[in-house]
Amino acid sequence: MLPLGILLMLGACLLLASALGVVGGTDKTVKARLVVSTSGRSSGPAESAGPELLAHDGARSGVMKVLASAAAVSKIERNIMLAGRPEGLTLSRVLVLKPVLALVGLLILFTLVSDGGGKMMWAVGIALVVACFFLPDVFVKNRAEARQLEILHELPDVLDQVTISIEAGLGFESAFARIGERRQGALADEIVRTVQDMRLGMSRREAYQALADRTDVDDLRSFVKAITQAEQYGVSIATVVRNQSVEMRFRRKARAEATALRVPVKILFPLMTCIFPVLFIVVLAPAFIELANNLGQLK
Repeated sequence: MLPLGILLMLGACLLLASALGVVGGTDKTVKARLVVSTSGRSSGPAESAGPELLAHDGARSGVMKVLASAAAVSKIERNIMLAGRPEGLTLSRVLVLKPVLALVGLLILFTLVSDGGGKMMWAVGIALVVACFFLPDVFVKNRAEARQLEILHELPDVLDQVTISIEAGLGFESAFARIGERRQGALADEIVRTVQDMRLGMSRREAYQALADRTDVDDLRSFVKAITQAEQYGVSIATVVRNQSVEMRFRRKARAEATALRVPVKILFPLMTCIFPVLFIVVLAPAFIELANNLGQLK
């Protein structure tokens, strides 16, 4: 009975993946989307691809609504954007992984209780199912937080390089583009995208605001706000960037000092539970053994 249940659940996983376009038919859908977006009103296959594409997207969105609420989908999409939209990490795949992993956890639960497991096994299995369901959310959130932390650490160095480039005679946009092309990392990728937005016709204010919206770093938002106000009121960009660079370095130093101050508190628990007991055993055990031997001789 157990192998039949496993096969049924695996079949359900494959059907669910196919419904979301994760397994099979993905390349065809992408090609159809490209044809529709680039062909405009041209006649031929593109016209017939449009209804099929809309039907596929409608079915996919319907399945997504069943898998997660609108707020949960919006949160996952936001975290994917903050993670830099890594290759292969799409909203559809994250949403399909949630029930698939939950079914895997359910299979493990059936395996645990099939041999007559007690209440403890049921509790462990249910907790495993819940953990498997939320595992993709945790993964995406961790990727997003790691990328935002990388941007936060890179920002002072990037501003220093922008300041040097401006003082060497480059304009702000040219310096921005130069730094984005020559550096590696999350912040450099965001800078390159911002420069591309401006080259495609987006205004500076909109491009800078889009840069702030794509990240969740307060320091970067502060820098964007300062640059926007400087352009609005005619303040020297070089002066603003230099002041922002000094301020960002001061903030990074303050964060490092705050982290150092939290270290003693964090090591207190492992110190009390792991190191001190062993130390007491090493120091006091010989004395207790000697005392026990002496008391035995007295008797």
